[in-house]
Amino acid sequence: MPSNSSRPSMRAQFDMQVDLLTELARAGIDALRRLSELNVHLVRQLNDDAVNAARAMLSCGYPFQPPVVAASEAAPFIGHLRSYQQQLGGLLSGVQMALARQAPAPTARPTSCTISTTRRSKNRYTAQHGVHPCLPTVSQKAARRSTRSHC
Repeated sequence: MPSNSSRPSMRAQFDMQVDLLTELARAGIDALRRLSELNVHLVRQLNDDAVNAARAMLSCGYPFQPPVVAASEAAPFIGHLRSYQQQLGGLLSGVQMALARQAPAPTARPTSCTISTTRRSKNRYTAQHGVHPCLPTVSQKAARRSTRSHC
């Protein structure tokens, strides 16, 4: 089997694919790192909010005051969640754009127009010559049937 070094065109294509996969992996790892940092930041903020809420509720002197204090301490918690949601949306859209820049352009697929043109040309050939060159003739079909073993 010939080595890749003897085929420079294959080697260049292989190197391009490796470079593409390397860049995609780097973009993915960078996105995971930023997501982890965002999650750690949120957990620290929520932990601080929970500690502050617990301290405020424990310092209440009146028995019906803790629910009111808990409701007032929920505002920073909700603000941190909203901020997290916005930052997460920004992070994901940034990752999507980074991956789109790294991904190769999609190859052209045959459209219905090119498929119908191909069908018309095959039908035109068949009309002119009686049979399409890719299809087996009647004698070829009969030869196949006769070579099959019958049990």
